[in-house]
Amino acid sequence: MYSDNSKTDISIMTDMTIVLLVLAAAAVYYYGLRAALIIIITTGVCCITDFICIKLRKKDTVLNDISALVTGLTLSLMLSASTPYFEAVIAAIFAIAVAKQAFGGNGCEIFNSAAAGFLFISICFPDNILTYPTAFEKIPFESIVSESFLKPSMAKLFITTGSPSVSVLEMFVGKFNGPMGTGIMIILLVAAVFLTLRRSVSAIALSAEVVVSGMAVFLLSGFDLQAVCAFFSGGMTLFGMIFLSCDYRTMPKTRSSRLLYGILAAGLTVLIQYYAKTENAIVYASVIAAPFGIELDRRALSFAEMLKRKRGSLFRSRSLKNVQETLDILGKDDKEK
Repeated sequence: MYSDNSKTDISIMTDMTIVLLVLAAAAVYYYGLRAALIIIITTGVCCITDFICIKLRKKDTVLNDISALVTGLTLSLMLSASTPYFEAVIAAIFAIAVAKQAFGGNGCEIFNSAAAGFLFISICFPDNILTYPTAFEKIPFESIVSESFLKPSMAKLFITTGSPSVSVLEMFVGKFNGPMGTGIMIILLVAAVFLTLRRSVSAIALSAEVVVSGMAVFLLSGFDLQAVCAFFSGGMTLFGMIFLSCDYRTMPKTRSSRLLYGILAAGLTVLIQYYAKTENAIVYASVIAAPFGIELDRRALSFAEMLKRKRGSLFRSRSLKNVQETLDILGKDDKEK
């Protein structure tokens, strides 16, 4: 597994954890202690499940591996603050046991495990997962919250009516119905800059996703900037681009592959939201695009293997930066073997 730089897994995961904890604190501010309970349960079950699976697979526990913590925090912030506790537990177990450990553990996942856990639970219990309480409303601590407290998300209303139901200011501060920690644009924008500068998120893939999807929504909405803001703030879009589709564990290795991957993920997000009329389209897009990212890398590495045998004549005649990058990766593979 390689990232854009020489940063270690623990450094990247630490950066992610810092940002996710800030979002978690904001979620607790908006939705109270019940949100904190959902976050603790989901994150705790993820960590416990990860430990049990590692022991069952008879693998050594890596003390500085906090990938389960990152998955738990990411998954919990994608949930409604009114999610029944047992459903949060099911989502966490599926995310770790099925979407992560079944594929070999950290670094071997085919797609983001938090995205897989959320999709599983939203398909099984859509009425509970896709309805939301209002911010600053006191939510009962009972596992099953009364329907009188719950409303459709801002993203669902946007998809249905074609126009945002809240102001741009409310979008930026996350004051609308939706997942408890994924719509606070002001924090997400700072997080995107922080993680990109820290090289914990691929700048190429993230920029491609934001630019391509933003331009597409701008055109489809009739040049409505408020609709573009609603697209990114609602439906977990910007959050998902940062923490799901741009997850370094499932991200393609080469720069050219990441660019194509970002364009693909952006296109899928817009298509799923606008034509399938599905909220949280980025979650579906990240899961669908991930295997294509693997194939893009395979094609790039196969091409580089061919050039490796003829590199003398090729590199005397021209400079191919992206191919050289791929060859460098191949050289690392050879050394590791």
